[in-house]
Amino acid sequence: MPLDAAAFDAACAAVSAELRLASLLDGARGAAGAVVVGSGGRLFFDRFAREAPERGDGAPNPLDRYTRRVATDVARGVLAGRGVAHAMYFPFMGSTPALPFQRLGRAAGVGPSSPLGLQVHPAFGPWWAYRALIVVDVALSPAAPLGDACAGCPAPCVGACPGGAVRTTGFVIPACHTHRLAAPPCQLSCAARIACVRGPEHRYSDEQLAFHMRASMPRRRLSAQPDS
Repeated sequence: MPLDAAAFDAACAAVSAELRLASLLDGARGAAGAVVVGSGGRLFFDRFAREAPERGDGAPNPLDRYTRRVATDVARGVLAGRGVAHAMYFPFMGSTPALPFQRLGRAAGVGPSSPLGLQVHPAFGPWWAYRALIVVDVALSPAAPLGDACAGCPAPCVGACPGGAVRTTGFVIPACHTHRLAAPPCQLSCAARIACVRGPEHRYSDEQLAFHMRASMPRRRLSAQPDS
């Protein structure tokens, strides 16, 4: 999903007055555009589980490291031969200030945050994730907005959440964490996310969902979870 410099800067304005696209790429021409990259459905994780050496090397954050390697290699292969300078950024980089990926996705045409606390894709539903931001030194034309996938939905996700964390007024993180600490089924799965009516054919496998849910467990219980 492409972004021009003006849209990027506007999306970041509420986060930091210093965070501007121009500051994210060194070079004579400087940054002129960016691409927000995501993956939808099961394919990306299936390849990670099947092929990635990171999965079994015992080091932490294997999926993050696999994402960085694959996205960097693809971007370099596509852009270097075209003479396009670029820089890569990731949701898990821990940069200061952190890049607001949901805001950037919104500026690129993704709908607003859903009761689940994430943006629901019209095709993939809640079964997708932001993976990277590619900053380039060429201007990019905007794409057609994806639209609000929650518009007109009766929100079955709200009633499906046993912890009362999924609400039409917004996702309540403390309520989710409190319930998950006491409810084993919610530690490796999410009934509310599964209840979403968008993109059910793209639903993550039980293995993938458990992988992500385990990684997001409140820190008081992380030590009790199997390594991912």
